[in-house]
Amino acid sequence: MNSISSQFPNLVSVSDLQRNYAGLLKNLNTTKKPLFVLKNNKPEAVIILPDLFQTMTERIRELEEKEALFALTVYKKEKQTNRLTKMKTIDELFEN
Repeated sequence: MNSISSQFPNLVSVSDLQRNYAGLLKNLNTTKKPLFVLKNNKPEAVIILPDLFQTMTERIRELEEKEALFALTVYKKEKQTNRLTKMKTIDELFEN
């Protein structure tokens, strides 16, 4: 069973981060949970482990590639059915 504290994000002020950097990084490595840095009680930054950053970056790249392949598929289908139109201005993209 998860404890109540495991359901909340790890929050720390900029001042606490400056005072206890080593301890907070140790906690980050132990919990594997992102550390949200607050300045004046507003999010200023998020600190995550390098492995999580790499995983997120790879996932974003995969999703972008999938989206690009889908766009190419749509383009090819529209080209085959002569549904492509030439536009003279970029504004035509946003007209209904």
